[in-house]
Amino acid sequence: MMRSYVVTGAASGIGAATKVMLEGLGHTVIGVDLHNTDVNGDLASAKGRAEILAHVVAASGGSIDGVITCAGLRAAAPDTISVNFFGTVEIVEGLKPLLEKSAAPRVAVVSSLSSVSPQDPAIVDAALARHEDQARAAVEASTPDHTGRPRVYSSSKTAVSRWVRQTAPKPEWGGSGILINAVAPGTVKTAMTTDVTASPEATASWLATLPNPQNRIGEASEIAAVLVWLASAENSMTMGQTIFADLGTETILRGDYIW
Repeated sequence: MMRSYVVTGAASGIGAATKVMLEGLGHTVIGVDLHNTDVNGDLASAKGRAEILAHVVAASGGSIDGVITCAGLRAAAPDTISVNFFGTVEIVEGLKPLLEKSAAPRVAVVSSLSSVSPQDPAIVDAALARHEDQARAAVEASTPDHTGRPRVYSSSKTAVSRWVRQTAPKPEWGGSGILINAVAPGTVKTAMTTDVTASPEATASWLATLPNPQNRIGEASEIAAVLVWLASAENSMTMGQTIFADLGTETILRGDYIW
């Protein structure tokens, strides 16, 4: 059965791999990104998100079967919470009327392994309360964790995974057949991780902190495969989950007391 999808972040990385995979299966894809795809726009602002939604609705023909949100930023800057959280949630919610027309509507969003890392509650709480200005201000005020690593990216992805848990079982979402899930990639070769893949030494140092049994970094196509299945009609029961596609890193870090 051929289906239609919207994929954000479609010009590069995981989003591009997802678009290619879906189109290779014969599906129709409306790509969204800043540049070089079907709908170009800025997810970092409310105005940009509204314009993107208007263009996607116009291009959709009135219905879509799946939304896959891959657009994201890693910088310790306010735009990261705007793109990663608000750019995910508002696009999904804005396309809900189109999803409702599908026989098997699905949503798959990209979280991150970092969602289990230290986060800043002020950022997370403001995002989940849907106060974008407060969330951006919390980013500006945020301090690094005990290792000196900024908590902005991890906070944005924690908020995404918590939104999935809160939203998926609601009657108007899961109850109406719209299944929402997240994928939490580990370290993947994309433009976002060029610092990690810049040299064998940089990669080895990174993997010493975030180990996996295969001692390697993932490929964008490997994450795309998980997203494509979650957003397919074949997925009929998985709902409200964050699936860690990280070569086992989360299992090593958190052990067997959580699953």
